[in-house]
Amino acid sequence: MQLTFPTLALAALVCWQSLILPTHGQYHHDINWVKRHLGSKSPYPVPENPATLKGYTLEQLQLVVRHGSRYPSDGDTEDIANILEKLQESKNKTALAWLEDYENDFTQERSGALNTQGQLEQYLHGRRVSEQYPDLIDSIFNLDIPLGIKSASSESERTSQSATAFHMGLFEGQGDLGKAKQVAIPLFMYPREGDKLIAIDDNCPAWDVATENSGAESDLYQEKSHKATAQRLTTDLGIDITVSDVEYIYAGCCFDISHQEREDTFCSLLSEQDILESEYREDLSYYYKYSYGTSLNEQVACALAQDIVKHIEEKDAQLVLKVGHTQTILFLQTFLGVHHEDPVLYANSTQSVIDNRVFRTSNIGTMASNVAFELLSNKKGEQFVRVLVSEIPVALPGCDGKEVCPLETFKEALASKLKCNFDEICAK
Repeated sequence: MQLTFPTLALAALVCWQSLILPTHGQYHHDINWVKRHLGSKSPYPVPENPATLKGYTLEQLQLVVRHGSRYPSDGDTEDIANILEKLQESKNKTALAWLEDYENDFTQERSGALNTQGQLEQYLHGRRVSEQYPDLIDSIFNLDIPLGIKSASSESERTSQSATAFHMGLFEGQGDLGKAKQVAIPLFMYPREGDKLIAIDDNCPAWDVATENSGAESDLYQEKSHKATAQRLTTDLGIDITVSDVEYIYAGCCFDISHQEREDTFCSLLSEQDILESEYREDLSYYYKYSYGTSLNEQVACALAQDIVKHIEEKDAQLVLKVGHTQTILFLQTFLGVHHEDPVLYANSTQSVIDNRVFRTSNIGTMASNVAFELLSNKKGEQFVRVLVSEIPVALPGCDGKEVCPLETFKEALASKLKCNFDEICAK
């Protein structure tokens, strides 16, 4: 049988539709694409190549790290359970076929706990540091005593566990404990009350006041962007889906990707555009709560930045590790002035501004995201500082666009900010 051009064109169109368009409310996604658009719940994106420098000696490494991937918080756990219960009412068994054998691992008992992926993220980061800087690791030890490391976390199980997992990767093969030849590393935990360095938002009353309405733009965008999605899902599933339910589905999508690498459950109910809109909604929330959307956020990492510079000046340790939370990382980046190229972000920002924004937590505030400060020296004895965000070098404002910044230039760039007083900033 000879095929005519219209027949071929129709066949091609049907084939294209089967690849692109959803079937009975289902969407099929590339899991690696989805991983890069889950906001602060995105798994850690390991760089393809280490940012190794030639011609410099690393004298000190300071790392401020967010804990690794975790189970949902209390609120997300409840929201996921509620949306699962609602989805069970749908008669669309094609779009929701995955519900038949779905087991909800997100229980209140596990709420907020570090999961296996989170432990692995930190362990592998420690391994990369060890492999990249073997001389630094050797310099930490005085015989069998790790005198050259200072490690601390917030008062939280997931942050202290993350620090331990990082230590395991960092010092594997360096000691005499077990088959992996591990070393027991001291870890200080800052009490929640009075913690000015890591759990900063818990100890800054002025910040509580300044960010009281920080969710306004995010809420406006949610109502604007999720309305059509909610209507589509209501039609497809035959149940009442609200704009809030869309966010609960996105939360389930995020944690199923993180916890069990499944994009065929909650994520299958969302189009790529739905995912991008939920990503921006969360970015708006964090932009105003922890970053440039509220001017006070440019100051609240005051004590943390002072502590970092103090360690650089005193050279009292070869490696300084602090493990905290999303806000720790975003407050510090905001204090440093990095990723601040955007116009102010709003619910009604143009699509061009949204699509091209630099402030994207899927890149700068993921699980296990981190800010590193490398104190370097060259053969002439000159000293430099290089800052990296999640292992990617960034140029600080005031460093003339250079990633490797002379130490004095680095200090001058931050000098006016470092005159701050945390207690005065945070006084209500």
